[in-house]
Amino acid sequence: MKRLVLSLVVISLTIGLVSCGKKHKPAPESPTLTPGNAIQQYGGVMGKTYQKAKAMDVVLPLKQLVDSFYVQEGRYPTSLRELVDRGYTKELLKLPADREIYYDPATGAVSLK
Repeated sequence: MKRLVLSLVVISLTIGLVSCGKKHKPAPESPTLTPGNAIQQYGGVMGKTYQKAKAMDVVLPLKQLVDSFYVQEGRYPTSLRELVDRGYTKELLKLPADREIYYDPATGAVSLK
């Protein structure tokens, strides 16, 4: 009986020591969960959304002019400058500084790069 108790104690101690030897590293705190960072991320997302919306203020009127040209002339303009030359608009709208207009005369597609 003493041997059984002694064996159980030795086994318990061995298991306890082995399990205590493995230290679990706490999971690193995710940078997206910090309150300050969430506000910064929200601001960044809203800033990008605002820039896209401002860009659409340029793209949509140009697309309407291109479509109007197509209906009246039966073809898409060879360039956006042709819209000014033919009197569809007085001038092309100003773009945000970091954006560039892409126009495909084959399909009439207007987008920003």
